[in-house]
Amino acid sequence: MVDSAESDGTVLTGRISVHSQGWIADHDVLGTVLLPGTAFVELALRAGDHVGCGLLEELTLQAPLALPETGGIALQVAVGGADESGLRSVSIHSRPAETDGPGVEWTRHALGTLAPRPSEPDHDLVQWPPRGAQPLSVEGGYERLLERGYAYGPIFQGLKAAWRRGDEVFAEVALPEDAHTDAERFGIHPALLDAAMHVDLLADEGPENDRTVLPFSWNGVALHATGANELRVRMKPTGPDSASLSVADATGQPVLSVDSLVSRPVSADQLASGPDGFRNSLFQVEWQPTSASQEAADGVPTVLPSWDEVANLPAGELPPHVRLAVEPRPDTDVLSDLRSALDGVLGAVQAWLADERFARSRLVVTTHGAISVNHTDDTDIDVTTAPVWGLIRAAQAEHPDRFVLIDLDHTEASTQALHTALTTNEPELALRNGALHIPRLTRTTPNPTTPEIHPDHTILITGGTGGLGALVARHLVEQHGARHLLLTSRRGPDSPGAHELRTQLEKLGAHITLAACDVSDRNTLAQLLDTIPTNHPLTAVIHAAGVGDNGMIDSLTPERMHSVLRPKADAAWHLHELTAGMDLSLFVLFSSAGGMVLAAGQAGYAAANLFLDALAGHRRAAGLPAVSLAFGLWGVDAGLGAGLDDADLRRMRRLGMPAMSAEEGLSLFDQGLVTREAVLAPIQLDFAALRDRSGELPALLRGLVRSTSVRRAAQGAEAARSAPALRERLAGLTSDDRDRALLDLVRTQVAAVLGHGSAEAIGQDRAFKELGFDSLAAVELRNALNGATGLRLPATLVFDYPTSQVVAEYLRSELFAGEAAAESALDSELAKLEALLADAGAVGDEEHARVAARLRALTSRWLEARSPALSGDDRPDADLKSATASDLFDILDGELGTSAE
Repeated sequence: MVDSAESDGTVLTGRISVHSQGWIADHDVLGTVLLPGTAFVELALRAGDHVGCGLLEELTLQAPLALPETGGIALQVAVGGADESGLRSVSIHSRPAETDGPGVEWTRHALGTLAPRPSEPDHDLVQWPPRGAQPLSVEGGYERLLERGYAYGPIFQGLKAAWRRGDEVFAEVALPEDAHTDAERFGIHPALLDAAMHVDLLADEGPENDRTVLPFSWNGVALHATGANELRVRMKPTGPDSASLSVADATGQPVLSVDSLVSRPVSADQLASGPDGFRNSLFQVEWQPTSASQEAADGVPTVLPSWDEVANLPAGELPPHVRLAVEPRPDTDVLSDLRSALDGVLGAVQAWLADERFARSRLVVTTHGAISVNHTDDTDIDVTTAPVWGLIRAAQAEHPDRFVLIDLDHTEASTQALHTALTTNEPELALRNGALHIPRLTRTTPNPTTPEIHPDHTILITGGTGGLGALVARHLVEQHGARHLLLTSRRGPDSPGAHELRTQLEKLGAHITLAACDVSDRNTLAQLLDTIPTNHPLTAVIHAAGVGDNGMIDSLTPERMHSVLRPKADAAWHLHELTAGMDLSLFVLFSSAGGMVLAAGQAGYAAANLFLDALAGHRRAAGLPAVSLAFGLWGVDAGLGAGLDDADLRRMRRLGMPAMSAEEGLSLFDQGLVTREAVLAPIQLDFAALRDRSGELPALLRGLVRSTSVRRAAQGAEAARSAPALRERLAGLTSDDRDRALLDLVRTQVAAVLGHGSAEAIGQDRAFKELGFDSLAAVELRNALNGATGLRLPATLVFDYPTSQVVAEYLRSELFAGEAAAESALDSELAKLEALLADAGAVGDEEHARVAARLRALTSRWLEARSPALSGDDRPDADLKSATASDLFDILDGELGTSAE
């Protein structure tokens, strides 16, 4: 509790989770674990006690609070200062406890008013059961409630007996014995108070008794006694969906009174999509102003040399930053210009990475108007160069600290501030009239409306016969009443599962047309659109077609990149042009987080998706409908999730970006259809995992996790020290022990990347490909080993060195390169001598003495040569010089703890 210094208000803070408050997990409504409304009452009453206000005059619940399976919820209960009549405001907010950084919004769940302590209660329930009340059966009651969506666990199944008298209902409720001690911590245990209302649900015999209702508004709530574990309850209607409550203990003495409790019906979709901070997984890119130190900027050259200017310079003369300018192209053939821009940048990136001269420099890739910083410059988006951002994001993820992305406007101020931007250590920036901006993902507030689908109009879904397209098709029919769908794919009705999909949807009353169409072919697509009947006009386009091509940017070819562009970018542009004159209400582009925060190993795919995002902005600026949904990982075999196995999914969870279920993805899809933004990122994020990531977070995620910049600096310093420290630790080991230590290091990191509990599961000679490594795993392993060793290892590490054993040998050669260079033929001969002596076995005394004498003589001469400047008694071996053979043996035996015979 913190009291305000400037008023008599108070803020109370806390944290809850299903782990620390396990009883909450028993409050499952329509498949969502919710903090019960009675818990908000308990929080408000506790805050009122602190400021001397014992009456909760009013509390309105504004948003449900869903609890995640993992992680916690940070709570704030804010009490305002007292007005002239002593009334105080009270509000309850939450946000994910692991996401306490700037820019993370609090969700307000309840707002109300506290008043000074009320008068004494005017009820008792000493007469029990109440005179004239008729028993009600409660047997099987919770099974009946389960059918209505109330999946209550044991602690919430407290209803023991019930009666009715006229319009009043009465009940006995109790906590399980193992919760009695817990009840002492509360004014009134929320599970017990919640159970007090269950009698009203069971007694509801009206036509709407199959509804799921939750408390909405509490009025006149006063707590008269604390710590009860059994209650007697009387409920009396005060209006439609409202009632008063009189609550007493087991002796009939007053515990709680509620003048009026109003309930409202809810749906599963409302609970799943409520703005509670966990279910709300809709994000947008916000460009935030930032600044750079002028002192730091003074040390950076104001003019950056171009790629062409440094191409032939020797390594010693290369500057720390080199500029590659990607200029807008004439708007003649968008798709041709797109390929030209990407091909040129890809070639430059690969040449940059292949040339060791540039290993300590960064390539600064600049564009003009390729991104939108705010709504005022949407018209300046250049869709032909915007995809360069996706390509470079992949290069950044695969090769940290080698690339910087900067978007400029056409002002002289921005050109002059370019060198200043480089002092921010940000990998992505935009300059507008000289001002610096950085991109961060921020949460959006879901629109409470739902999309309207006209049942008589046609919806075109590309990629609609399988994967995400098929999921969306089924969703539109089942949940939105769509009745005319045109589903396309390259094979159309011959696609796997297409016939079954059509049969299922037609049973629901929909008319389904399956068409084999290469949507990347403009003429073929135009012919398909001409077949749509005029009495069912096309009013919605959902572009879900696409293919991926995993691989590192070092090995990407223009041909492979173009094959990814065709079904994504080409098809989207054709759809844009061919439907420009139609009266569309929806134009939805299925983009991917692969263009934002999951670009590693996905350079071509990232570029294609950035084209979709840019196209959505381009259409919005032209007054046309459009939204691009950059989905994160779905837990289905489609999109980014296509072909991923359990190890891949575990790795994504460790990276803080777990897969979303189909239900969650479709809920986010619905929210995206009614958004005001052109580009949204529906991504499931695990903030605790993001905070624990050992590698550097993508720039877009840094605003969601507190103190990321501090952790990056600490990791950078640690990385700088790790190589010398590791060398020092290994230097004192024998050759075999050193090899074993490095092999253990590699196997431990491999096990972590693959999600294995122990390094023992990683065979030292098993190929990484056999273990299930892909491009993302390769990058993660390389980054982990970079951090552990302080080395700068190649992104192709697992391909160049395909087993743990070979990687360990490579690490040894890199860590001890100087030592290896100093080794000579003498080292080799000594190794042979050591092996020869070890294998000599038992020898006679005479031969043993003779060999030992020769070894001692060799050692003496070696030491003498090692210290030529020393002479006489100053030499460390001076006492040996004059020693007799007998003396030498005595000295040796003393050192070894043996006796000569």
